[in-house]
Amino acid sequence: MNNKEYLEKIAKDTRTNKMQQKKFLGLNLSPNTIKLLIGGAILVFVIMIFGMIFSGDGNKERDYVDKVYLRASNLISETGNYTKLVKSSQLRSMGNSLVAILTETQYAIGTSLKEDFGAKSLEKPNKEKTKTDEDAVMVEYLETLENGRLNGILDRVYTREVAYQIGMLISAEQDAYTRTKKDNLRTALEKSMTNLDTLYNQFNEFSAE
Repeated sequence: MNNKEYLEKIAKDTRTNKMQQKKFLGLNLSPNTIKLLIGGAILVFVIMIFGMIFSGDGNKERDYVDKVYLRASNLISETGNYTKLVKSSQLRSMGNSLVAILTETQYAIGTSLKEDFGAKSLEKPNKEKTKTDEDAVMVEYLETLENGRLNGILDRVYTREVAYQIGMLISAEQDAYTRTKKDNLRTALEKSMTNLDTLYNQFNEFSAE
């Protein structure tokens, strides 16, 4: 092969390579390079998805348990004051039963937080947002009860709002129950949900004048 033929071969190979290149994100890249980039992007995407799914799952479980503990604690401390003010003796009895159930739940959940999750302070949840959200729920709850008292319809408002809070607590307990495999915690949650469900029905069936 003379020099002319050699140079023509190089030119031909160069033209062939250029024809095989494709535009990708504004760049001229070969098909193999594009495949590698796409494969790498897919791999990164998969890793990100798995990271989102599995990162902090243990903490998520703790968050649900924190929510149950704080909700029970808040209802114990805040509901009692209005239970004393309702006119119906039956309603007061139901309110006292609620406090008794919540006190048992609070103790069992608090024990689990200490033993299963290593919580150092039960009043300080894993996420500060959990406490902020629960405090906001209680503020709204108390404002509604206070408005009922001021308008002379506390029994009616108390019946409705307490039933709603019980329903919300049962929902939070169900969330925690489905996310934990800790036997003691599951037993405590199951007992609490059963007792609260009975009381929930009593409040819903009660007719306040």
